[in-house]
Amino acid sequence: MTTTEPTHPSQYATRAAKVSGGGNAAPNGGAMMPLVGLMVRPFPEPGPTVRTTMEQLQHYTVEPPADEEALHELAQMPRPWDPATCTGLLRSEVWAWLDLVAMWVNEEHLWNVTRPGIPECWPAHPHLVHDLAILACCRYYTSFAVTPAALEDWHRYVLPAFLERLRDRLGDACQPGKHQPRPRLERDTAHAATPVRRGRRQRYRDDVARAGEPPAPETPSTASTPERAKRDGVEHEGWS
Repeated sequence: MTTTEPTHPSQYATRAAKVSGGGNAAPNGGAMMPLVGLMVRPFPEPGPTVRTTMEQLQHYTVEPPADEEALHELAQMPRPWDPATCTGLLRSEVWAWLDLVAMWVNEEHLWNVTRPGIPECWPAHPHLVHDLAILACCRYYTSFAVTPAALEDWHRYVLPAFLERLRDRLGDACQPGKHQPRPRLERDTAHAATPVRRGRRQRYRDDVARAGEPPAPETPSTASTPERAKRDGVEHEGWS
């Protein structure tokens, strides 16, 4: 079976430029502005499985399930904005869609290089995969709106917040063609090491066991006194 690569919006613009005579130039004040087809490119549309899933979830926000079984089924549904919940064809379509969205964001919403933009190696960055999926789904859901308010919120809040997190977490790393491994790899490996995990699990067990013990009754030797309070670093306004 032959797999067809999704069409990037820039390809539509190139075709439009050829049809409209993209080699010509138009006057702009005394300067010449080349015609390159569409002034803005449409947001990439997800595949049919992603669309169906998101439309079903959108329907549930309008008409929430009324019985427990339906609620359970809703809870088990995959969420394209959380790719870890997706499998099979749905997961495949999510990756193809996010690849188009990453290029669309870089080309339509970034101009200079003061912001790093979404790097070509974004699939190697889990933090970007998580964030990009939410960014894409939020933008797609604006297509259900009948006023510009939702899209304005995406422009004003969702996209800038995404770009700020991107710059904060990535910095100047991963320039074109220069993917860098995780700087925190050593720390994360140490955190997940078996001896360290065993120590944490033992600490959890100790805490649970102690939380289940009834409090010991106070005795004259353990009751609070001014001297004991001062020794323990506790002061009471009534003691002098």
